[in-house]
Amino acid sequence: MNYTKNTSKLQVLEEQNHTKHKLMNNDMIIKLRQCGFDKEAGLVNGCGTRISFSVQEHIQTKDTRRRLKEANFCKFRFCATCNWRRNLNINRELLSAFEAVEASRSVSYLFLTLTIKNVATSDLKATIKHLNQSFVRMAQTKAYKNTILGHFKALEIVGDKTPAGEVHPHFHIILIVSSSYFKSRNYLSQDKWIDMWQKALRVDYKPVVDVRRIKAKKTKNGKQLTALQSAVFEVAKYSVKHTELTKKSDEEFSQIITQTKGMRFFATGGILKDMINLQKCDEELIQFQKELEEQWREIYEEIYEWLNGDYRLTNITEVKA
Repeated sequence: MNYTKNTSKLQVLEEQNHTKHKLMNNDMIIKLRQCGFDKEAGLVNGCGTRISFSVQEHIQTKDTRRRLKEANFCKFRFCATCNWRRNLNINRELLSAFEAVEASRSVSYLFLTLTIKNVATSDLKATIKHLNQSFVRMAQTKAYKNTILGHFKALEIVGDKTPAGEVHPHFHIILIVSSSYFKSRNYLSQDKWIDMWQKALRVDYKPVVDVRRIKAKKTKNGKQLTALQSAVFEVAKYSVKHTELTKKSDEEFSQIITQTKGMRFFATGGILKDMINLQKCDEELIQFQKELEEQWREIYEEIYEWLNGDYRLTNITEVKA
């Protein structure tokens, strides 16, 4: 069954996350063009203009569900849509890895933030390199190796109140520790973390460091999360702040785009290193399971196109049994 209609009357996509992130890119597209990044602006503008979903039916219950099947994503680092899809992948991989870890040992999670003083935007690339080298130095210390089983590290480059002309590169890190960590001789206090990070940074001041245990919590909508789910939820909060980037001056914005080209914003270590495929998370933004789970069958495919500021249904193809 195929059909097309007048675009003003076509059904609008129910999943608003796709529409929300597509609209979030408008300011980024304008800023990219304004700063001479015409190629990148074109990529982001054309991102996700056509997406298709597999609509599936449960053989017994007759319930239906929709799964993203295909899309023309651009994969530009600062594209809101691609960052959303990338974070979904990372969160899924993290949750799976943490579940596997918990199946074999008793663990707890820490959330660690490591900072450095703000630097000029022109020094961003060199500072990120220094931060990464400093983290490696800290991770090679006896205190770290005796305590931390594994880590997932995310880089953030702009804070909420970063002054004009400056950037605030810093790390948000999930650490896996033994459940006995808080009562063991290997326990690391806040002051110890500060001391370790200062020595690794090789600076003459006390850097701001925050470390806290990740516990079960409730989300803003009242949903109860386990400590495991909370650990993954923490990472989701620290994606690239598109609104902060587009507020930067043209010169600063251009420097950030240029100096972060080709960089990876995420890294793993310890027991997580071989459990999470970050390259796959970066490149495969659609996690469609072609081999359907038992009891589910595809009944038709829906195609939506970006028209008049919304995703509108333009084609349905029925799948013959």
